[in-house]
Amino acid sequence: MNKKVSVLESKIVFDDFYKLEEATYTYEMLNGEMTEPVTRLCFHRGNSVAGIVYNTSTSKAILVRQFRYPALQADGGWVTEVVAGMLGDGEDATEAMKREVEEEIGYEVSVIQYISSFYASPGGSSEKVFLYYIEVSDDTKVSEGGGLAHESEHIEVLEYSIDELKQATATDAIPDAKSIIACNYLLAKRG
Repeated sequence: MNKKVSVLESKIVFDDFYKLEEATYTYEMLNGEMTEPVTRLCFHRGNSVAGIVYNTSTSKAILVRQFRYPALQADGGWVTEVVAGMLGDGEDATEAMKREVEEEIGYEVSVIQYISSFYASPGGSSEKVFLYYIEVSDDTKVSEGGGLAHESEHIEVLEYSIDELKQATATDAIPDAKSIIACNYLLAKRG
């Protein structure tokens, strides 16, 4: 049940590749009264797609490893994750997912199944992730993948057996939330 929300002021305080919005608002509490004004920042980066890819020819999951600056200080910056990318304005999420699979790992998609959508971090970001299960085969390999150089993508393609994927998720070798969700989906489906 949605309660009343009143946005008193909203302004973009940073506008570049991403946007940062500062908003002051009040909202209805459980007792029906309105809160005092609250000011928060909202990080707008657009929505994204992500998918766990399973190669039916090899019975292996295909993930990627790439440099992610926000993870540099805590974990060295190199993150193992599922295939993912930003959703363009007006772009169909399923088509965007197929595009990302070809760009990042070099396969045309044989099967694509929607899993779920969720907010990545609703306390500070507007990003919604559309998550998929994807099947490819050796017959649908069309390139080496590796990402797009003009987007500064230098992506390492990794393959995991089901047992290796279980080990990777159990030892925090895959530190990305959307990837953990997707890998656990695959493990429940194929494990």
